[in-house]
Amino acid sequence: MHDAELQSHDLARYTDAIRHASRPCLIGHTSDTMCDSYFGGVPLVPSDFQWPAKDGRPLAFIGQLHCSDVNLVPTDGGDLLFFYDNRHWGYKPSDLGHAIVVHVSANAARVQAELPTREVPAFFGLRKKTVQPRVYQRVNITLTASTSYPSYERKLVTFADDVAEECYLEFCGAIQPDIQIGGYPSPVQSDSMELDCVNAFGLGTPEEWVLLLQLFEIGDMMWGDAGALYWFIHQDDLAQNRFDRVWMVTQCA
Repeated sequence: MHDAELQSHDLARYTDAIRHASRPCLIGHTSDTMCDSYFGGVPLVPSDFQWPAKDGRPLAFIGQLHCSDVNLVPTDGGDLLFFYDNRHWGYKPSDLGHAIVVHVSANAARVQAELPTREVPAFFGLRKKTVQPRVYQRVNITLTASTSYPSYERKLVTFADDVAEECYLEFCGAIQPDIQIGGYPSPVQSDSMELDCVNAFGLGTPEEWVLLLQLFEIGDMMWGDAGALYWFIHQDDLAQNRFDRVWMVTQCA
């Protein structure tokens, strides 16, 4: 609980209400040492790994989270690999395939992935060009337990006046983590991303979708203008280690 930050934002009298509305989460911290969890670089994959693509274009590798670091994921080991096509925002069902999460078993022998090369149409389809996925700067991370808080838009905490509401907005902005797993998302725009997930698959209710990863701009990653990627998974799929229906939404300022 961020009691000191709440007090510094004149929210001490709302501590109990804010604590009641809060959710546990993990937050990521960059590290100067090599870690099993990281963003950027290239993934470690089985030798028969099929690099994901959308519309013939290979997706960019975003990061690898070691399952033993991520207590949200009910697996006995292995890694979650995140891939993304930045030409899509995740606002409509036709974006399906723009963001992929692959679970690699802990027992699988791994090699450093080779970047795929694909030919795609260019110049209004009259020519072809060769493309490879972008490789971002590797950023190693560690994860620690923390607490997340609902955005004001969710109306889960009642404030006495506009001044207190503004203080809460400033508090949420001050503690916003660049890397988060579980808990509430920290939206850049509207806080209705779980509804986008429901619309994408026609599955469940917004309350049943879990924040798998929130990633703001780290290293040389840029998501629009001061943006973030938000990856969600339905709670039933998470319990069954199914990652084929993960949905990702991009937001930026």
